[in-house]
Amino acid sequence: MMSVEQSAEETVMGDLLKAAFVGMVAEFRPCAYYDEPLDCIRVIARDCSVNEWRVSRLLTVLEDNYPNPEAGRELYVGFIIKGARHFCQQQEIDLTTPVQLSELLDRILAESSEDAVRIAVNAVAKPLVRKGIKEVSLALAA
Repeated sequence: MMSVEQSAEETVMGDLLKAAFVGMVAEFRPCAYYDEPLDCIRVIARDCSVNEWRVSRLLTVLEDNYPNPEAGRELYVGFIIKGARHFCQQQEIDLTTPVQLSELLDRILAESSEDAVRIAVNAVAKPLVRKGIKEVSLALAA
């Protein structure tokens, strides 16, 4: 039968691991990055547990599993643009320089007639971009 309590050996090992990684983990900052293997742009405003809600073939919204508006924890914390490089090429967006997320979102709106896409872009994605996540590079790794 296993004991619920940690053994002295486990405690020492845990303390050594924590000490080894102190200062090595950077504080989370809102970001946008291109995930090359999945050809998607991920925009993440807060580090938290999320649900992904697919809005369309291009757009997925990230929703905080434990929102608390009174504590400043808003419901929507990010979004994903799927098929990003392919979409940019179709739209003739220059991929040699960082892509402006506001331009990309405008192009998504222009291409879609779906109400769900319009709501997701205008109510979730654009407000996150206005908070400071402005661009992303889609340059391929060497």
